[in-house]
Formats: sequence, C-alpha cells, structure tokens
Amino acid sequence: MQAARDFFAFIGRLGIGIILIAHGWQKLVDYGMGAVAEGFAQQGIPLPQVAAWFTALVELVGGAFLILGILLPLVGVLIALVMAGAVYFVHLPYGLFSPEGFELPMAIGVAALALGFNGGRWSIDHGLFGRRRTTPTEPAASET
Repeated sequence: MQAARDFFAFIGRLGIGIILIAHGWQKLVDYGMGAVAEGFAQQGIPLPQVAAWFTALVELVGGAFLILGILLPLVGVLIALVMAGAVYFVHLPYGLFSPEGFELPMAIGVAALALGFNGGRWSIDHGLFGRRRTTPTEPAASET
C-alpha cells in the first residue's frame, strides 16, 4: 500500500510541478519580466517588480523542486503563498469558476501545500533525510 501512496504522490508532484514550470517559464521567457511587473502594478500588487520576480522564480524553480522532491515543505509553503496572492489580488473578484475565477490557483496552492508535507518516498528529500525522520517502532507487548 505504501508503494501506491508513493507512486500517486509522485504523480501529483509531477502534474502540479509541470503546471508551475509552464507558468514560471511563461512569465520569464514569453512575456518578459518587465511586462509581468507592469501587469502586477496594474492589478495593485505591492512591489510589482519584486513580486513578479518572486512569483516567476517560485513557479519555475519551485515546480522543478516539487517534481524532484527537494525541500518539499518549504516549496509547498512558498507555492501556497504565491497562489494565495494570486487569489487575493487577481482572481477573487471573479468568483470561483474559470476562466478568471480562483479555482485553479486555489487548487494548485492547496495541492502544493499538501504535497510539500506528504510528498511520498520517491523524492530527493526522502533519500537524504528519510532515515533520520523515521521513528523506531515500539516493542511489541510480548517483547517486554
């Protein structure tokens, strides 16, 4: 059963990571950071130049780290914060439903947060830190 959990956690990290990488790449390469910062300013996002770079890098690097399973708790929190900002500053006035609603950033944010803390054993984090996180099992009652 644990193997199935690890597999599906990896599939979740892969899917959310691909979406994030695509959006980060779009901001950095397709639109350009000047245009992204200008759009952020028009939407009333504070410190639009800083917010644009922070958002693009969290999406691009965080998406890659999510897929690989590197620093999962930190990455999950950062992605959730970026998505909370997207919901608050951009999508909330449009309600829940797409195309402009907040359902997609909310889903990405909560999925990244959940996967950041429950990303499975198929991760670099588990390879580096997994043995230290496991707790010794309690001796069975018959062994005492």
